[in-house]
Amino acid sequence: MFADQAPCVTPAQQAERASQTLVALLARYNIPADAHPLSGGEVAVSVYYGLIARTDGAVFWWTTPTLSQRGGPLLTYATTPATAAARLAEHYMIQRGKLAADLLRGPLLSDLLMPEGGHAPM
Repeated sequence: MFADQAPCVTPAQQAERASQTLVALLARYNIPADAHPLSGGEVAVSVYYGLIARTDGAVFWWTTPTLSQRGGPLLTYATTPATAAARLAEHYMIQRGKLAADLLRGPLLSDLLMPEGGHAPM
């Protein structure tokens, strides 16, 4: 390798860096969050019960706590960690205001981490 060439960064490393940046930015909003690597090089960022963002290093996406006009889940995205953090902070406040019974019906981090079928690999 030549001295002026930057080391190659894998997509998984990009996703990990992006997720850690998002976690740090959420901390500025006093929102605790943590990152969890997923298969395929993506990373999940757990923000609050039922509020989980995913990133591939280039884009962040998550399901909003509000429903679409048709009453179904509404998926949204952001292309920068700062934008994702600002919008997730708004969604965090909405989620915190919901009743626990309503939150229990939402998606769980384990839904993202478990393979299809809902069983942990042996």
